[in-house]
Amino acid sequence: MGPPPPPPRRAPPPPRGGAIIRLTLVAAVLAAWLLAALAPVSAQAPAPRVPRVGYLGYTSPDGAAPYMGAFRRRLADLGFSEGRDVIFVERYAEGRYERLGDLAAELVRAGVDALVTPGSGPTVAATGVTSTIPIVMMEVGDPIAYRLVASLEHPGGNVTGVSSLFTNLAPLHLELLRRTVPNAARVAVLWNPTNLAELRLWSDRQTTARVFGWQLQTVPMQSPRDLDVAFRAIAEGGADALYSVGDPVILLQRAKVAEFALQHRLPTLFGWSEFVAAGGLMAYGPSTVLLYAQAADYVAQILRGARPGDLPVTVPRNVLTINLRTARALGLTIPPAVLGGADVVLD
Repeated sequence: MGPPPPPPRRAPPPPRGGAIIRLTLVAAVLAAWLLAALAPVSAQAPAPRVPRVGYLGYTSPDGAAPYMGAFRRRLADLGFSEGRDVIFVERYAEGRYERLGDLAAELVRAGVDALVTPGSGPTVAATGVTSTIPIVMMEVGDPIAYRLVASLEHPGGNVTGVSSLFTNLAPLHLELLRRTVPNAARVAVLWNPTNLAELRLWSDRQTTARVFGWQLQTVPMQSPRDLDVAFRAIAEGGADALYSVGDPVILLQRAKVAEFALQHRLPTLFGWSEFVAAGGLMAYGPSTVLLYAQAADYVAQILRGARPGDLPVTVPRNVLTINLRTARALGLTIPPAVLGGADVVLD
């Protein structure tokens, strides 16, 4: 017999370094997966977009500041703090109403999620550039006549907000003036003919004046530059009283208007209570500050998902405000029937 066969040769064991490398790679992959799974959601997802609210103003940032302040405060109370929860984008026509269309288009291009429009001019301009972005209007005399909404209860489109309905107030304004100044025969009407709402009011004023046997002296004012000319026309026209609903351009000059009227011993009646606080005699209409606060309520609802067409238009409560200090300075006694109907009396 020959020698026994040699034992089979064993395969050499794999290098230990390769196993360590493979284990290290697996561990690294598992660790990366675990870190990704445990990472905060905020680190993976982009920060939510902050909504943008556009404001299209008639006048200037300084002129609108008290009212926009009320708007901002109310919106903050409703959970929308400026910078954190909402961004404001503002454009102002500086009294040049012809700029409103271009400024409205700028706001649309800025990507606003809602538009706030004080007055018929800005609101009509906004609807001319968008039919989808929600629009919250204020101080629009008759939104149905302007075809901004289908009805006050069911606006139906992209416009809602607060309507002043001044169209129905012109006869009442002049009636208050007649009862307070019964001997008046000529009344100066300070107005802005470029304001759509003022144009709609004019026929009602003329009709009421004819019934009273009055003459109306029309005194146009389109910008603060026209104020001295308007004052001169009133002084030379022999007016017995002064009436102005209060176009935004005129509203900004309320202190000068009230001072002029007092110097010329002219009883005054306005459409906004701010005139009386500035020294005017009487006002019947809403408070601008309250309108802006109400507009903030609409904006908050829209930013939370409400559709403007489903939000009924609000008609604000009108307030009769009388300044007895001004009445005494004019040597005028307010009739008891008028004084008894006042909501606010400044004395």
